Amino acid sequence: MSNVVNFSDYRNKLTVDSAKAMRDESTNAMRDGLIPIEFALGINDREQCLDKITQYEVRSIHVRMVNDEPGALLYLIGVSEAIWINKKILQTENISEKEVEQRIDLIQMMENMNFTQMDSLWESFSNKNEG
Repeated sequence: MSNVVNFSDYRNKLTVDSAKAMRDESTNAMRDGLIPIEFALGINDREQCLDKITQYEVRSIHVRMVNDEPGALLYLIGVSEAIWINKKILQTENISEKEVEQRIDLIQMMENMNFTQMDSLWESFSNKNEG
């Protein structure tokens, strides 16, 4: 099982119910399929991705270590969360027409992904970072 970075752990004390809900969301994300955060947001810079994820209060990122590359990590997010955050960006941010088109294309691509194939791809070159 991969480690999950829960941003809300750093903001508020969790109740038992909210902790259970977060575990359920994490399980759903893994069942849903995971993709790199850079791809999910269409942003090449990992720090910008993390800032955007924090801004929209996405609760979990799955961190995996790349095989044979000490210190190289993949930051993955559930596809449904990635689609959700892109829709929120479209609804709330003042972005260019070109970026609107790119986000719509990105959403459509994620909606049509083969999740089993994507998970197999990540497993082929990454270790699950055990905690």
